[in-house]
Amino acid sequence: MNGQAWRGVLRNRGDLVAGLAVAAYLVPQVMAYAAVAGLPAAAGLWAAAPALVVYALLGSSRQLSMGPESTTALMTASVVGPLAIGDPQRYAALAAALAVAVGLLAGLAWLLRLGFLADLLSHPILVGYLAGVAVIMIVGQLGTVTGVPVSGDQGPDELLSFLGDLDQVQLAPVIVTVATVALLGLFRARWPLVPGPLVAVVLGAVAASRFDLEERGVELVGAVPAGLPSPTLPTVGDVSMLLWPAFGVLLVAYTDDVLTARAFALERSDERIDARREFLALGA
Repeated sequence: MNGQAWRGVLRNRGDLVAGLAVAAYLVPQVMAYAAVAGLPAAAGLWAAAPALVVYALLGSSRQLSMGPESTTALMTASVVGPLAIGDPQRYAALAAALAVAVGLLAGLAWLLRLGFLADLLSHPILVGYLAGVAVIMIVGQLGTVTGVPVSGDQGPDELLSFLGDLDQVQLAPVIVTVATVALLGLFRARWPLVPGPLVAVVLGAVAASRFDLEERGVELVGAVPAGLPSPTLPTVGDVSMLLWPAFGVLLVAYTDDVLTARAFALERSDERIDARREFLALGA
């Protein structure tokens, strides 16, 4: 790099630091959201990078980022799980078909100029929905964080199954869970500029190797495959079959997108969120 290029880097060092901080949070988050969606952890990494680039080019918010997140991950699992019938390859194909269907519907909404619908979105409804999603996610992860075998297709069934087998709680998963949550809380309270999730992931990996946690009942992600997967297109039949649930995913994703972007825009008098353009960015 020549001197002029280095000067440009130094002038934008704030952006570089922000990018490193976001990446530090992003890596463990998207891996976790992929697992919530019922997909390999690497799928979250594959989906995150192109989403960030596409939104930077097409989105109307300077501060919002796009990528895998909890609500759509949970909805993906609830839609795809019953249809895949335990077949991992079928599950992945249906998850891809659902994503394509959501993208097509978002693109159609952009063409039809449906951005005015954003004016009808209620923030309290979104907050209530996200609170419900949080409860469902907690119930869905009870087996993972305690080692208790949990069965059932719905939240209440899973909760009853968990409560009925509390005598099978394993100490190691509970210790890891409590330690991780405490560490995240400590970083958030005392050192908010430090990437707490990344530190927690690194320490967790070290502990898993050092203390052989898998043998003690702690479920590990396992090896993350290198490189990119071979791209294949979902079938037209799968996409058409998933159009109706895709509409629900789009509604939640778009509501979250626009309301969050507008919340950020309130802090900047020179920023205006284009609700129609958000459909295009989300679809792409």
